Amino acid sequence: MTPEEKYELFEKHCSQELSINEKARLDKLIKDDVVKKELQVYKELHVHLDTNFNTENQKAALAKNLKKVGDSYFAKKLAEKETKQEVKKEIKHGVKEEIFEEPVKKSKVIKLPSWAYAIAASVAIVFGVYFFSQGNPTYNNFVSIPELSITERGSAEESIKNAETAFNTKNYAKAEEYLTELLSEDEKNAEYQFYYGISLLEQDKYAKASRAFTKLQQGNSAYKYKALWFEALNKLKQKNYDQCAALLHKLPKEAEDYDQAQKLLEKLD
Repeated sequence: MTPEEKYELFEKHCSQELSINEKARLDKLIKDDVVKKELQVYKELHVHLDTNFNTENQKAALAKNLKKVGDSYFAKKLAEKETKQEVKKEIKHGVKEEIFEEPVKKSKVIKLPSWAYAIAASVAIVFGVYFFSQGNPTYNNFVSIPELSITERGSAEESIKNAETAFNTKNYAKAEEYLTELLSEDEKNAEYQFYYGISLLEQDKYAKASRAFTKLQQGNSAYKYKALWFEALNKLKQKNYDQCAALLHKLPKEAEDYDQAQKLLEKLD
């Protein structure tokens, strides 16, 4: 099996597009521990790519950049190879002194096949994750969005269901609308306020999100310290590292996110 075929099987496995025959081939391949490890790494990178390049524009831009780098690299390699071949040819015929008088044959650009972009992306991600992890932490490294499941439903059953569906499917603009509607009927509901703040934060509406989280921090609800944690993440997302650290220091040991806060503080030091 060629590397192309192997990586195509890996990609289909990650996308859940394997046929019965392809699955049988892959199952046979991963009996080899080396290939099994390769597949595991590929799966992790596949998830990372989907998480960090989650829009069509981002994916298109990534593919374009990788294609440009890949084509340039392989064109350069081909030119070097052809130059060496020309040198060997001239030396063989005893005219070494004249080898640079003839122009080097113009290289052609080798187009990378689609599977190669996946591999190139994987390499880019591996290096990107490694090097960036050596610097400042990012919002995506630490955020974990809780599922919205409203317990006290009352008379607003339809609006609550709409808010849950929108939020849990990451349609935060719609979630903001439905939660605003719910808050208009029950403005002191801490659960509504908390998820409303997250909906704003996920849309980069930092100031509005901060107001929502700050209001919760000033109260005594079950979301008091969750709001403090997410306000720290709000500052992290904006790269306001000093403000982020100051908020993290306020999180008490009994808070659910205390351990994560300590890890983040270590990264910020």
